Amino acid sequence: MSNTLKDRIVEKSKQFLTKSKYCTITRANGSEIITISDDKIKLTKLSPQVVHKSNELSPKLTFEPLEILMNQCEQLLCLYDYKNCWLISLNKEGSLINYTTTYKIDLQLSKDEEVRQVIFNNVSEFQSEIVVLTTKEIKTYDTYQSYKIPLQRYNFNEEYENNLSQAKFDIDSSVIDPVSICFGSSITNELYEETSNSPQNALTLFLLTSDSSIYKIYPFFPNTLSVSQLWLNDLFDSTSLIFKSIKDEKEQAQLIPSVKVSALLAKSSTPNKIDIKKTLPEANWKGKISGPLPMESFPEDLYSFDAIKLISLPNDILLVIYNNMIVVFSRSTNSKMVFENQNIESGESFLLLDNIVFDTKKGRICSAMVHPVTSDSLLVTLSNGTILQVDFSQWMDSLAKGLEIGELSEFNDLCQAEHLPTEVIILGKTDLPKQENENSNGYSLRYNENYIYTAWNTREVYAMVKKAESEDILSLFLISASNEEDDPMTESNSTSNEEKEVATYKSHLTTSYQKETLPQIKLYLSKISQFVSELNEYPNRILDENNTTAEDLKSVHLLTDYVSSGQLLLLKIVSEISKRLSMMILEYRHQITVYNSVIIKKESLLNNFLKLKAAFIDASKRQEKLTGKMAKLMSDMETIEAHNNMKSISISYQEHAYFKELSRMKDYVLKKETELESIKKMLDDVKAAEIGLLIDNKSEILNNYDNVRSLNLFKKHLEAQSTFVDSLTEKLSTLNTD
Repeated sequence: MSNTLKDRIVEKSKQFLTKSKYCTITRANGSEIITISDDKIKLTKLSPQVVHKSNELSPKLTFEPLEILMNQCEQLLCLYDYKNCWLISLNKEGSLINYTTTYKIDLQLSKDEEVRQVIFNNVSEFQSEIVVLTTKEIKTYDTYQSYKIPLQRYNFNEEYENNLSQAKFDIDSSVIDPVSICFGSSITNELYEETSNSPQNALTLFLLTSDSSIYKIYPFFPNTLSVSQLWLNDLFDSTSLIFKSIKDEKEQAQLIPSVKVSALLAKSSTPNKIDIKKTLPEANWKGKISGPLPMESFPEDLYSFDAIKLISLPNDILLVIYNNMIVVFSRSTNSKMVFENQNIESGESFLLLDNIVFDTKKGRICSAMVHPVTSDSLLVTLSNGTILQVDFSQWMDSLAKGLEIGELSEFNDLCQAEHLPTEVIILGKTDLPKQENENSNGYSLRYNENYIYTAWNTREVYAMVKKAESEDILSLFLISASNEEDDPMTESNSTSNEEKEVATYKSHLTTSYQKETLPQIKLYLSKISQFVSELNEYPNRILDENNTTAEDLKSVHLLTDYVSSGQLLLLKIVSEISKRLSMMILEYRHQITVYNSVIIKKESLLNNFLKLKAAFIDASKRQEKLTGKMAKLMSDMETIEAHNNMKSISISYQEHAYFKELSRMKDYVLKKETELESIKKMLDDVKAAEIGLLIDNKSEILNNYDNVRSLNLFKKHLEAQSTFVDSLTEKLSTLNTD
């Protein structure tokens, strides 16, 4: 089984690719792809430990969804079209259970009303509340309580008529042709990147219309607020600072309800479950639609384009997606709470940072999605099937660093150019399904949402689509990479650079608590002590309304000033401590990030070491075999060399004499062999004589003394010759005539 993410995607692509029209979304772990096609919901797991095929979730759809989305905790999946909206419960990551629960939202649409967009409110209890934008209103459903009755409604015509009847002009004109909504908080992948969303962003809902107008609702409370105590404290601190920064008493009086609201929320004993209607006064349950909001340096020709989508990015960046342009705005952060019964300015404004224009001849924009991990780029789909990556990372990194240290000079230098350093990358091309009813009721500008597959791990992020002019071939695009997987030798060469990066780690704490923060706090405390001592000098008595003098009123006024000044100093102390704690939190997160990167590098180096160790052991074994072969070869070479050296040595006089003696002995042996052969022949002749004649003459021969003597002598002679021949043969066998 393949180990790399790319190989696993290719290996399992047949499970999630489809020939029909589809929508897709990926869970936060990057390895579980949800695909909706042919009225079915499939869950494909890319994990190498999973060998089974895609899970098919239980519900069967009765409509073709235009878009799908998940809440941040990934327990609910929302899919909707112009007339329907379903919520489907999701099981935990890695679960093998296919059963899910389906909630069908009763949208209560009128005859000519259509759904434009649905989003989750991620600060609601269980993140179960959805916000539905239709052509006529905004309404919210707390699906944990009821999916049939909306809890809040903002009817655009009714809001406008109420303003006119009450002579309130917060809405300059009725909201016409709304197209998109989003919260001020950016949706980031918390498994890989810490979010920097503020409480104000989480409670701010923006509304975009087709004519580029942007409206705002702040606060936009869920039915049940579920956050942390730190979140509530941050909301109170920021609201108090805005209140204190305003010098005009009339404006301060208008902001008193917002301070009371944030204080009541901060005092809640159960921050993870705050019932808004039980905690706050009825007048403060609902925020008011404010707008259109002012935009600085807004090009007039943008009004001729069709706005199709609103996207929020980190660091208070807001994107407006047009059919042939992307416009980047920066938001002000000192926004004020505006409730239904109030008539005040919200304080929100937008500054144009950049705009990216696309050639309409090459296709118009039909969808845009945020990078699923880093949130610093967009994946854009054009109507001709071209897939683009609009990368803001260069200037967004500069902006994030500047906001973190409170120094934006580097980012301001980038803003001096005609355009920010935004890179548009052409990834590839795909075949988009044809859009039916493209001009239904004048609206179908945004389509083919969730058409791009995505998958990622801690190192790589891939975007995938079906290859153009094909049905089952996958095109993969690497849209970001932190630590690319290299071969062992490359990893070994880059180790020294990685060690240098770790060695040059710098703390993000730019100030010292002992040298800067603590002295400032002590200074504030000393001033408060001074105020307390001065207050003790005043008499403690209860004023009588009938006998109150001007001197008494003056004393009360001075006492009020002392108390206000003391409260302001306390707020400054809290602000200093909160600022320091925020810096420490960022430093802690930075340390965790560095620690995780070190762990990743350690794992990479360990894998590299194991690969090199295996290669070293294999090389050692081969070296041992080669050493044995070389030893044998050297022995053979020495033998051959010795043999050649023996032939080349000159022969001495004694050796010549020895060879002559050997030659003489050889001749002598040959001579004796000849004689032996003649004797043998004679013996054969004797044996071949007539046996009868021998027998007849045996007695005569044996009785003849001379014959017996001759035979004995001949026998001894033969024995002597035989002994000599044997000894000579033995000597010859021991000699090496070579």
